[in-house]
Amino acid sequence: MRRRPTKGRTVRRSAWATALLSALLTVTAVPLATAAQAAASCGTVHGTVADEFTHENLEGIVVDVIGTYYYADRGVVATGTTAADGSFSIPVSCWEISATTRTTDPTGFYGTRFGLAGTDVESGTGFWIGGAGEDVAGDRSVRLTPPGRLVPVEPTRVIDTREDEAGPLAPGERARFLMSDLPEHTVAVVLNLTATQGTASTSYISSLPHENAEVRSSVINSSAGRDVANLVTIPVSRWTESGEPEVILYNNAGYTHVVADLQGYYSADEGAGFEPIAPTRVLDTRGSAPLGPHGTRPLVLAGPGKVAPADAVAAAVTITATEGTARTSYLSAYPSDAVDGSSTSVLNAYQGDDVPNLAIVPLGPDGALTLYNDQGSTHVVVDVVGWFVESRGADFYPLQPQRAVGSGKVDTGSVLAFTAQSAGVEMRDDAVALSLNLTTASASKLSYLTVYPTGTTRPFASNANARPGSDIATGVITRLGPGPAFSVYNNSGDVLALVDVSGYYARND
Repeated sequence: MRRRPTKGRTVRRSAWATALLSALLTVTAVPLATAAQAAASCGTVHGTVADEFTHENLEGIVVDVIGTYYYADRGVVATGTTAADGSFSIPVSCWEISATTRTTDPTGFYGTRFGLAGTDVESGTGFWIGGAGEDVAGDRSVRLTPPGRLVPVEPTRVIDTREDEAGPLAPGERARFLMSDLPEHTVAVVLNLTATQGTASTSYISSLPHENAEVRSSVINSSAGRDVANLVTIPVSRWTESGEPEVILYNNAGYTHVVADLQGYYSADEGAGFEPIAPTRVLDTRGSAPLGPHGTRPLVLAGPGKVAPADAVAAAVTITATEGTARTSYLSAYPSDAVDGSSTSVLNAYQGDDVPNLAIVPLGPDGALTLYNDQGSTHVVVDVVGWFVESRGADFYPLQPQRAVGSGKVDTGSVLAFTAQSAGVEMRDDAVALSLNLTTASASKLSYLTVYPTGTTRPFASNANARPGSDIATGVITRLGPGPAFSVYNNSGDVLALVDVSGYYARND
């Protein structure tokens, strides 16, 4: 199925949402309670656990009350399980600590949530467990979001602040963009996001789960005079009065325009599952002829003797532009039957630079996609990292981006190893793949980085490039090895490799 949504629109912050979130996220630090105080009863933590979309109350869900911030070492201070009507009521002692709820589905179908809808303890809405006689105020209900499956779409421009009366994003601005035409059960959106016409020498853009969220990671690193694109998968926020899905973007410094092309969305009630593979090179034009100006090249991936499964509807690919002759250009990738595929882009190419980007591209009825180059000539390299298939495959669990523990400097020919739990988020042990953002910084020389499953042979492929004087963010989907775990290899020089995990894939069939 393909849908062609219309462009989103910028909306201003609503006072009611800001006030609500400020109240939910405010935590006050006071001294710890004595043992006698902790033994006293301070009331109950109560609420209901329900499916975010169907509103069905969920029985048998485990709800833990855990310490947060300075009191995280307290761990679980009380626990309970939801009744047949989805309700829970958990007696708590007088700990005098800040706390939140951790909600876990024993079947593994729903992802773990902290507070109302956070995917890690830092983003969970908190509350105070006071001293004797101070009841735990408020309803602590939880909405669990089911996993999603990909619905690929013909690349469609949904955000372009160059045509928006609100203008570019200002320094420190948190801008909300409605995705009005997406279905109600949309879990996350896949956007090729471009920063353009920036005024700051360096800046970055982040995606946020809500307007008051702490900025903890970036999805694009931008610089004045350069158009920078990256594929991002963003959980949709529903803090609007209408409940329509939206995305929230934060700009760090200077003014910058943002452009977003929708490549697909993850739905809770339809779509294709993900089948990860070891990165496989399917095209390298350096062995033939480059793409010329306004040139196209078909790439057949499905069919007799081809690499794609027969029921594949989209491919996850890393596309790299190299040896370009134009000062600037852009590449597009779209299904072979697209009407106007070259009106969107997957990467911005520059003379003398190797520029990669991840793309999720629907396959046409002939099992092919089309590549387009706008200016000059450029060679193109395409590596497939997985397929989206309708009959099977893993579901996607979006996360609020979290920096993986172990991110840091990697030397020439060296490898950084990560476990799936390195990000500080709770995910299933049977996760088969991760969605992440890899940022390279402080590079001593030109290099490339490869992300691959730990315990496997490093593939002849690359995911990201490093360049002295530039911070470069690149979207990556990687299959997981035993652990589950993945590795990051650096080919040359020293470089700082920063990994932000934004979701995982796990099977429910």
